[in-house]
Amino acid sequence: MKIVLNRIISLLSVATLGAALCLSCASTPTSDIKVHSAADAKSNLAAYKTYAWDTSAALLRDQTGAWVPKGMDTHSELQFLINKKLREHGMTEAQESPSLLVFMLIAADVKDLEEIKAKRGEAVTSFDPVGKGALIVELVDAHTGKTVWLGAAEGDLRGSNSLEVAKERLAYAVDKLFDRLPH
Repeated sequence: MKIVLNRIISLLSVATLGAALCLSCASTPTSDIKVHSAADAKSNLAAYKTYAWDTSAALLRDQTGAWVPKGMDTHSELQFLINKKLREHGMTEAQESPSLLVFMLIAADVKDLEEIKAKRGEAVTSFDPVGKGALIVELVDAHTGKTVWLGAAEGDLRGSNSLEVAKERLAYAVDKLFDRLPH
């Protein structure tokens, strides 16, 4: 899975450069959002039927104030959207003995990502942010601790977003991420 993780991190770096070049052609509130994912080829995602949130890993890092509009509970909004997508994939949330753990990370500042890299070690050492916001969702086998799927959405930071536009961007990012989740 380390190879898969490194591959998605490399894809994020390349896509970030491409998105930066396309900034002038952004015409819709979501046109700058790019998604990437990787799945462990040895895992059968269809076999997982239950999940639980690992709340210790659900981080929102937005010291800039550019990612989250005032008055928006981004964590709850994302958790709602991800729960919906997991249910659409035939999974149910379980309080006891889940087969998957869901990790979520939202970062809005390069400095925050550098701090996270230092804490998480090898898993994100080659991540090379260039000032964009990122949503990362990781599904981990609850019994083995192995990552079975990793998805990332990145986009430009838009501090002037209204609450409606911010919700639209989050919903779009989650929809596109989970379109990549194997059935």
